[in-house]
Amino acid sequence: MSPPNPTKRRRILDAARRVCSQSGYEAARMDEIAHVAGVSKGTLYNFFASKEALLVATVLAAHEDFVVVLPAVEDPTLDPRVRLEALIESLAGGFEGIAQHILLTHQAWSVVLSSPAARQELLGTLRAIYSEYDKQLQSILKAGTESGVLRREIDISVVAANWIAIYDGLLYRAGFQEDGDPNPSYTADGVRRSLGWLVEQLLASDVPRLKIEPTEETARA
Repeated sequence: MSPPNPTKRRRILDAARRVCSQSGYEAARMDEIAHVAGVSKGTLYNFFASKEALLVATVLAAHEDFVVVLPAVEDPTLDPRVRLEALIESLAGGFEGIAQHILLTHQAWSVVLSSPAARQELLGTLRAIYSEYDKQLQSILKAGTESGVLRREIDISVVAANWIAIYDGLLYRAGFQEDGDPNPSYTADGVRRSLGWLVEQLLASDVPRLKIEPTEETARA
């Protein structure tokens, strides 16, 4: 058996994302996805045993594709504030890409409810992603309290949970926006403003505040 072709697999995932986003999961057909990907239907099934498995892989790929962590986030030699700002920018940079496919993610949850294996794959992978993110965020927050950049009395685990909840809430609401007329709060710039505000509340009293300049989009809001 020949080894999997990552380029071909990527074409299939991109095609599935496009077709399912346009038609909805239930209406999407495997032969249509294969046609858009430029592969045979048999080849598609060589990569994904079922339409359900393809949907799960497509949803997970969206999370992996659009969130790219900036190097400054992982550099422990930098000021924790700089690292938090880089983390915000990482999330903002991938926000609109994930938001475009958030309705597909909602569809995936309803599909995997009837399949323990698919549910475990989706939940297990997302839990791992969030767990790693939570650990990284708490590490930065801890460095901030120990260095005096952030207020020492903050509850790091609670702050981290609220940080993630804010981002997820904005992402959820972004899925309900009208095409061409998004609410500025549920955009990449909205992520920057909301999480930037949270960081402002955490800074020690003698630390300079963040300077978050509104973009043209938010200035009109």
